[in-house]
Amino acid sequence: MTHHHPTRRLHRPLALAALTALGALGAPAVQAQVIDELALRREGKDAVMTIRMTVQVQFRRSVASGGDDLVQIYYDVVTAREQPNFIDGERRQLQAGALPRVVVTEDGTARELTNRKLVVRIDKGVRLRARAGRDNRSIDVVLEGQGEALSSASSALIEPAPVIGTPSDAEVTARAGQLIGLARESLTRGEPDLAIEQLNEALNLPPNPRTPEAQEAIASARLAKGDRAGAQREAELYLQLYPSGNGVPRMRGLLAELGGGSAPAPTLAQAEPADATRRATTSQLNGSWSQYFYGGASQTQTQLKDTPLEGQLPKIISDTTLSGTDQKQVSSSIDLNWRQRDAERDLRAAFRDNHTYEMMPGRPSRNRLTAAYVDWKEAGPGLQARVGRQSGLGGGVLGRFDGIQGSWTFKPKWKIGAVAGQPTDDLLDTRRYFGGLSLDAEALTENLGASLYVMQQQIDGEVDRRAMGLDMRWFEGATSVFSQYEYDLTLRGTNVASLQGTTTLSGGTTLNILADYRAVPLLMLGNALFFADPSRALPRRLSDLLAYRSLSDLRHSVAATTAYSKQGLVGVTHPVTPQWQVGADIRLTSVGAIAPVPSINYPGSPASGNILSGSLQLIGTNLYSERDTHVASLTLFKQPGHNGWQLSYNNMSVPMARLQLEPSLRIYGDNGTGGVKTLRWSPGLRLAWRGGEKWVIEGEVSAESSKTTSPTLNDNSTRVFYYLGYRLDL
Repeated sequence: MTHHHPTRRLHRPLALAALTALGALGAPAVQAQVIDELALRREGKDAVMTIRMTVQVQFRRSVASGGDDLVQIYYDVVTAREQPNFIDGERRQLQAGALPRVVVTEDGTARELTNRKLVVRIDKGVRLRARAGRDNRSIDVVLEGQGEALSSASSALIEPAPVIGTPSDAEVTARAGQLIGLARESLTRGEPDLAIEQLNEALNLPPNPRTPEAQEAIASARLAKGDRAGAQREAELYLQLYPSGNGVPRMRGLLAELGGGSAPAPTLAQAEPADATRRATTSQLNGSWSQYFYGGASQTQTQLKDTPLEGQLPKIISDTTLSGTDQKQVSSSIDLNWRQRDAERDLRAAFRDNHTYEMMPGRPSRNRLTAAYVDWKEAGPGLQARVGRQSGLGGGVLGRFDGIQGSWTFKPKWKIGAVAGQPTDDLLDTRRYFGGLSLDAEALTENLGASLYVMQQQIDGEVDRRAMGLDMRWFEGATSVFSQYEYDLTLRGTNVASLQGTTTLSGGTTLNILADYRAVPLLMLGNALFFADPSRALPRRLSDLLAYRSLSDLRHSVAATTAYSKQGLVGVTHPVTPQWQVGADIRLTSVGAIAPVPSINYPGSPASGNILSGSLQLIGTNLYSERDTHVASLTLFKQPGHNGWQLSYNNMSVPMARLQLEPSLRIYGDNGTGGVKTLRWSPGLRLAWRGGEKWVIEGEVSAESSKTTSPTLNDNSTRVFYYLGYRLDL
């Protein structure tokens, strides 16, 4: 959590970086990992990979390279209380059947909550395009023309195609029969490719009585196409899955026709009657190990002007050199993901840990275990549970916790969930735990879904937070809209009221909107610990405050010392030519005032006023090679007594097969009250050498030169930052 001590005022944004983060203050904390998992499904001729996130995100735009094997996805983190710290990024990979290996990397160079970037690479030239996901915790990547490549994968690796309004068993069976009929018509017309596509769609439906028939038909369709190896594979799979099925004689005959002789007699275990929903069990283990050394050094020079101290020239009152190292550490991270799956059961385990070894005197080393959980799903009864250290995936859960969350799909379109646990972030010496219930309707109408939740968190035996919330989502084609409202029943105030939407028009133009109103920080009784009477010892537990203040007084104090942030955004990205895109957005942000609290000698905090920023982006691809991208942007911002601008440029180039270069430049300037002016230059260069399929060496060096002038003071500072490390993939 982000809290404030009585001796500190709430932070007021005076720079562009604060503008980008304001709308996210007071919500769930960003974890060291924001990518939860990757999932595949088929949509017609295409394969779709869904990147599921641990935080709420808003898709902004994407930039695809001409090499058709890389796409950069820009997104905003909508709810986060603290700045992410992903300097070395995080990585997930996925491969199924004949589909090339796909690797997703969170770009760790981004320091803000907005304009963050995912880089998606695929092993061979496949056209990629990105779009908003079906909820506000996911982003979809379409792999064009790769639907057929998924057919060689076990169906246990493929997610069922999404259906708005979870269908009943009868509806699934009817749809499967319809697809089988269409496939037979396609074969009659001499179109085996279309028949295979239709049968794969039938096989990707939830298991049903027509599934064995579709499995038999696809073997015949592959033979009609001339794919003898594929036909043999499908026939053998039928005999493995349905050894007592009606199609066994025909599949044995097909194998004999293909020259494979009759299939071997099934073993005793295979000869037992098999459920039509049975599928082969598949297992996967992937992950990575990485180590990075970070270093940094600074130089600061401060001069007084126009004072009796200066003499003939401005007198230097502070002067340090770059030999003064202020950062030196080694960061080691491990990320392991195991999955075992069949048509009935999906079992996953994840372990993610980061250790930072500090080499600077007086700075303690630290370890952060960000994930250690087991996730279990049972398709038949519709049960799911995740146990261990994990991140909240909705339902009013804030950030990372140790505990359990589960759900039961008790009827089509309806699911109930429960969660219980303990936050992992320490709040002084307090003891906190929480529990919650949720009800989820997948489709109230054809395109509308909703979730209702209640959540209660205890702190030292008292109610810390008792909230009720409603999340709604609407999805149709390339348009998605998400809303959230949460109200605290004990402290009697709104925590969050938010609306976000994304749509992509037929010409490729992407539109984004955001309207967000939230408490800063979220209303919780524990916030009173940081607005205590400064004449007394700093309280460590809630009982320390209750010893001399009533519970109702503490609740009133929390309400009195909570500000509210407001944020609005309208953005657009439009493709002008195949090589150029233009983008623009306008953002309005403000943080309300906090009134003085005389009983604790708190002086209050003024409102920030309206902070208006406007940005223009120019995006180019393949200007001098088959794989280069360029993003240039100009941002202007204005707030009471403070105006500024920022010009930035980022490039990604691949001059040779294994080397990737990313030069960047950021120039920032502002004019404040009292004639104070700041100019800051920040050039940088990042590189990655992919020495093999499983390992990469990465490094970055960047500098920041800042000059601040005023009528009485000159301040010059320089900082050099660098890191170098490696990553090994399993």
